[in-house]
Amino acid sequence: MMMSEFIDRTGFEPTAKEYAKIEEAYYDFDGDKDAFCKAFVKDGGARKLCKARAAEIDRLNSLLLESERQYKKDMADREKRIDELTAELDRELEWKPSDGAGTNMSQNDYAHLADCGKTMTDEEAKAFIADECGFAPEKIRILHEVNTYEVNKHSRLRKSGTFDRAPVYESTDWNYVRFDCACCMYELVNGELRFYCC
Repeated sequence: MMMSEFIDRTGFEPTAKEYAKIEEAYYDFDGDKDAFCKAFVKDGGARKLCKARAAEIDRLNSLLLESERQYKKDMADREKRIDELTAELDRELEWKPSDGAGTNMSQNDYAHLADCGKTMTDEEAKAFIADECGFAPEKIRILHEVNTYEVNKHSRLRKSGTFDRAPVYESTDWNYVRFDCACCMYELVNGELRFYCC
C-alpha cells in the first residue's frame, strides 16, 4: 500500500517515519488495505500517532532546553576563564596610566570646569583659539571626544577611557578646548597650548 492510498482511506497524513511503522503493521495485518485502514480509524490510530507526536515534541523540547542550559553554562565558564587569563596577562604586562598619551586634563578637572564655566559653541571656540594661539580659524576643527590611555612595560598603549567634552571657558587661565589644526592635534588647557598624542 502506498502512503497516498493510506491517506485517501483514513484522512490522516503521517510523516515518513510514522508511515514506515504503519507499513510494518500493515504487513502483519490479516486483511487487505481497505480493512487495515478501517481498523486503523476504528482503533484510534490517528489519535495514538498524534499523542506520540506530542510526546516526541516534549522530548525534543526537553533536549533543547538542556542543550541551551549546557551552552549557557559553557559560555559562562569560558567567559570566566577569559577574564581570569586577561587579568593574569594584565598583571604580567604591568599596565599603568600613561602620562604622555591622550588628554592632558583629568576628567575630574574637566567636570569641575564644566560645572563652573560656560560651554562654547564650535564657532566660539574657534574664535577663542585663533585669538589666543594665532591659528587661522578656517583651519581649526573642534573635536568633542578625548581618550585616556594605559602603557605597559613594553611601551605599548591601549585605550582606557573615552569622554565627551565640549569646549568650556571660565577665564583666560581656566578653559578647555580639544581641536585639530593643519594635521596636528592639540588641547588648550587652562590657557596653555598642548599637543594631544595618541
